[in-house]
Amino acid sequence: MQAVRSFVALGDSFTEGLGDPHEDGSLQGWADRFARELTATSAGLAYANLAIRGKLLRQVMTEQVPAAVALAPDLVSLAGGGNDLLRRKADPGALAATFEQAVAALRAAGSQVMVFTGFDPGHFPVLRLIRGRAAAFNERVRAIAARHDCLHVDLWSMDVLADPRAREYAGPWLQRRLRGVSTGDGMAAKRPELLPL
Repeated sequence: MQAVRSFVALGDSFTEGLGDPHEDGSLQGWADRFARELTATSAGLAYANLAIRGKLLRQVMTEQVPAAVALAPDLVSLAGGGNDLLRRKADPGALAATFEQAVAALRAAGSQVMVFTGFDPGHFPVLRLIRGRAAAFNERVRAIAARHDCLHVDLWSMDVLADPRAREYAGPWLQRRLRGVSTGDGMAAKRPELLPL
């Protein structure tokens, strides 16, 4: 991979950093931590995080991908589809087609793309019901990463993500689903512009 002078993170709560607060209560998460690591070899790194919790993949595609293309960063991360898979009629093939459109648009703009396959939901009582769909979607994302020469982060193989403390979010999520609301409704991205850290 070439030197990274600019990095844009796209996606939902995973990339926004939900569940990983700074001492002041603001969110950091893997993307902020990764950006800080990049500054060790890329002084002056510009970083934007457009991710918003609760976003569906189609929303990431229509709202965040065009913004990332306009910013023309060296590296873009794309993690999405998990919120879609939680819906009863989720179609892994259709989701993968949308995911590939996003990857193709980002690659056509000249950015290196880093994609994520989802974690294994089989360890969680409520989420284990979507394990087959999640595995099918992940297989398609792996193939997309290979076709488009993307960097690939495989969360499925990370056993640490089976930590039972994540269960505290299941009850509130079910209540929101019944009301038809998302935690990200009305929220803006936390770092909408490419700025130095």
